[in-house]
Amino acid sequence: MPGPPEPPPAFATFLGVDFSAAKDGGRRTWIAEAVPRPDGGLAVSCLQRAADLPDSGPDPAAFLPALAAHLLGRDNALAGLDFPFTLPEALMPEPDWPAFAAGFAARFPDPDRFRRACTSATGGRELKRRCDREARTPFAAYNLRLYRQSWWGIARLLAPLAADPRVSVLPMQVRAGATVSLAEICPASTLKQLGLSGSYKGRTEAKAAQRAAILARLGAAGLALSAAHGQTALDDRGGDALDALIACTAAWRTAHACPQALFACRDETDRREGRVYV
Repeated sequence: MPGPPEPPPAFATFLGVDFSAAKDGGRRTWIAEAVPRPDGGLAVSCLQRAADLPDSGPDPAAFLPALAAHLLGRDNALAGLDFPFTLPEALMPEPDWPAFAAGFAARFPDPDRFRRACTSATGGRELKRRCDREARTPFAAYNLRLYRQSWWGIARLLAPLAADPRVSVLPMQVRAGATVSLAEICPASTLKQLGLSGSYKGRTEAKAAQRAAILARLGAAGLALSAAHGQTALDDRGGDALDALIACTAAWRTAHACPQALFACRDETDRREGRVYV
């Protein structure tokens, strides 16, 4: 089997998308965008809600096409997206991941039928993928707290993007000449890798202090941002803006440390279940 194409010598742009499947998900989905600095770090150039993109809005029918168009408009970019790209192999009868993505919406017509089908097939057990265990993600893809995010992310964002020749979905689908590469990330897993713990989502002073501590740790890891962007992340009590910055950092960390790891599948499990990049 031929190996994957060589990665680009350096990504020009990094993005982090903290994704929400709520009815007003466009207001809760945040996008961080950053560019490499000459000193080897990363400088945030934009931090915005998906609802504020051109031709967007708060509901998924409006913001998801706008988000897809925004990603497709990037050149030589790596985007970290915060939702599961796959299911456990036991729940993927398709021959490969592209077939899984292409047929996902037809197989699971809506989020509730997606969750019911998965729990029925597993006898109510919540199976995690190998990459979930490796990255220590908190939930299975069809967990009650995550299943809507998984369905909307795969069915209405990832699958349409995967059908575009300008897109690579890492590591399962690598295309020579792709202008944007998509990688699954999990902010909670990245924070564990950075040695951080403790809740940071909420209105209390303690939660705000934890958000500030996370921003400081991201800065120590190489992320530079303006005072305005930092204040935006601190003021967003839901932690979504901060999660977008964490997602952006996770994508950059992997590409900076070992770019080939983004593109390489270790075995058939990686080709089907993928990786979570931290």
